[in-house]
Amino acid sequence: MAGAEKRRSGSGDQTEGLVLGELPEQQCPPSFEMSVTSVHRSGFGDLILIGRDQTGALRRAVVPGRVVPRDPSVAEWWRLTGIVRVHPAYGEQLHVHLALPLMPRGRALVRYLATDKRFIGVGWATAEKLWAALGDEIYGIIQSRDLGQLAAVVGADKAVSITDGFGLLADEIDVFRWLDRYGVSPRVAGTAASLWGLQAIERIKADPYALTLLEPWPEVDARALRLGLALDDPRRLCAAVEEALAIRFRQGHMAAPTAVVNLMVERLTAPLRSKAGTALKIALGNGRVVSLHNDLVQSRACQFMESEVTRLFGERLRRSREIVDATSVAHAIEQVEADAGYQLTALQREAVFMATSSGLGVITGSAGTGKTTVVRAILRASEARRGALPAADQDGYEYPQVALAGRAVRRIAEATGKEATTIARFLHQIEGGRRLRRGLMIFDEASMLDTPSVYRILSQIPSEVDLVFIGDPAQLPPIGPGLLFQSMVAAEAIPQVALDIIHRQADQTGIPGVAAMIRAGSVPALRTFNPSAPLAPGVFMVQAGPDDIATKTIGVFRSMCGPAPAPGQAERLHELDVQILAQTKNGPAGAKALNQRIEAEYMARQMPISDWGLRVGSKVIWLKNDYRKSPLRDASGSPKLDPLTNEPTFAGFMNGAIGCIRRPDRDGAWVSFDDGTEDTIGAVDLEKLTHGWAISVHKAQGSAFRRVILPITRSRLLDRTMIYTAVTRAIETVVLVGEPDVIGDAIRTTPKSIHRATGLRLDGLLDEQQLGSESGLE
Repeated sequence: MAGAEKRRSGSGDQTEGLVLGELPEQQCPPSFEMSVTSVHRSGFGDLILIGRDQTGALRRAVVPGRVVPRDPSVAEWWRLTGIVRVHPAYGEQLHVHLALPLMPRGRALVRYLATDKRFIGVGWATAEKLWAALGDEIYGIIQSRDLGQLAAVVGADKAVSITDGFGLLADEIDVFRWLDRYGVSPRVAGTAASLWGLQAIERIKADPYALTLLEPWPEVDARALRLGLALDDPRRLCAAVEEALAIRFRQGHMAAPTAVVNLMVERLTAPLRSKAGTALKIALGNGRVVSLHNDLVQSRACQFMESEVTRLFGERLRRSREIVDATSVAHAIEQVEADAGYQLTALQREAVFMATSSGLGVITGSAGTGKTTVVRAILRASEARRGALPAADQDGYEYPQVALAGRAVRRIAEATGKEATTIARFLHQIEGGRRLRRGLMIFDEASMLDTPSVYRILSQIPSEVDLVFIGDPAQLPPIGPGLLFQSMVAAEAIPQVALDIIHRQADQTGIPGVAAMIRAGSVPALRTFNPSAPLAPGVFMVQAGPDDIATKTIGVFRSMCGPAPAPGQAERLHELDVQILAQTKNGPAGAKALNQRIEAEYMARQMPISDWGLRVGSKVIWLKNDYRKSPLRDASGSPKLDPLTNEPTFAGFMNGAIGCIRRPDRDGAWVSFDDGTEDTIGAVDLEKLTHGWAISVHKAQGSAFRRVILPITRSRLLDRTMIYTAVTRAIETVVLVGEPDVIGDAIRTTPKSIHRATGLRLDGLLDEQQLGSESGLE
């Protein structure tokens, strides 16, 4: 677990066998070949391989994931090299530092053919029949691709399957061996083989810098130069340009100014500093990068993504639309008004009509302007529109809502009563076979969406699915690259409505008014936080110098949460819903240090979970998408099965989900998250989560909490968008902790974080005359 101590001992699960740290080494052969009979995963992610060597002796090996090009399978042969240590429970086991697959040997072929998925249609009976007929001769027959002899025993189809499967394995082994000699790490070799197959060798021979897709530039460059590539080799110069653009991409940019690229190329190709201009010319000349407007250059991949997004947006604006009955839309709005107990504003009503009459639309507005109410009306009006169609045409309409954060998903699902899911889960569903035919898709908290994520979705859904993007462009830009939503807001060709009235219900807290001032660059006058009334609604200030921001942040947390809960009473903390939003992970006022202090103080009396650094009641945040968590169940509690594969289906744990450790479990601990998912976690999952009392502002985008504490320190990350985003995460109470001058300067200064280089040009999607003629409203 990030932030929790990992200790390995020999008293763990008897099946998996946790690895000991320092054990006596034995003078045994450090290398052997083994036919794998079983594969297990230890509590800390290592692979435990059990099998028999060439002599038939039983062997056990501990294999870290980083030293294998791919996970071994049962019945495969592997050459393993390492150090033999003695485990107190399992005896001798090889701690592997090099592992490579081999061709099967002897009768192990039977198990390999029967169990490996690459041999389609071949089971135990076929494998035994083949061995009985051909024995060891089968290896030469397969190598020579003698389909006739194989077909005489198992039939033509299975003969082809067997020879093709062995051909793929042989190619894979050749790639792994060659890349190992070339000095490529096993995991990178495995990825190269899966991407390029046998062509990986020729591809890397032709251009060693092809591996910059998979390895850091310094490693690839040093290896290429060590093998004799000249400093001014065109392949090196071109790769340096691509690496410069890749660095910019990781920084959030979809493009880069020429001058910036040249400067970065000079640094990457040192000591050869005079060839930057030549490098860019080479890269432009061979089409690896493209030149854009305003002296920008862009990688071919980024150019393709942005051009596809532009094209797919344009398709929706240009296609003909059914005529929308304005009366039915107005009736839908009246129904939502009746449910809400108040009337929609003129702009809210306009937003509903716009969204139901255009294939693409944008709705913007700051906190408290009623965007969620508008979404409810849009969905109601869309259903009314479908209901007006002939019965034969009503099938296939769907109205998915997506957002980046789990809490945002739960909020919009509860507010609208309709399906909602995270972007990551929706992409997983699409890539797993889900197909939309037509309908309306709503992107909530759209300011957080990076260009690649939206491209991936748009490329998988038909243009008959209308799109509505809803968000606040004044928030932090996406963590990923691009400024898609901000570009959409700036594009006159895209229909859009900006909501500007803060509703009385939300304004009672004072949060929307303060947020509006911050959004405009004005410094609000904040009341001093009163520890005697810590849960009072509003936006408050605690003055603190650089050295005591962390201490005073913990003090505010104590005021809001009270003393540490009694054993078994930690749920009270979660009901208060107090969230610290930190700018950074490290430092005294960073998320890591604050989490450690709160966990130590507030969870001290709760039941520990093994030696994980977690207790029952610990607040956690999940850090990596895991699609094999939280099995879906039907009304009877039985697992839901995929209709195509008959395998269990899972909701999955999504990156950024915030949850709570509920109880110990037979295999570890039971955890539930704010998006409704829950499941058991084990020691192997600890690297995927960390404490969640304090999280970054970026992680909080799209979420909402009753009470937010914001420690503010002077840093390069601090700007107006950071403070505005954090303040608008709160429903009732916000407390800013820091120096007033630092906070004021950040609010007044135009943020640099939103000035990202991009090649996206949305102004020419559709001219106004054409847009007006296709609006579809009566």
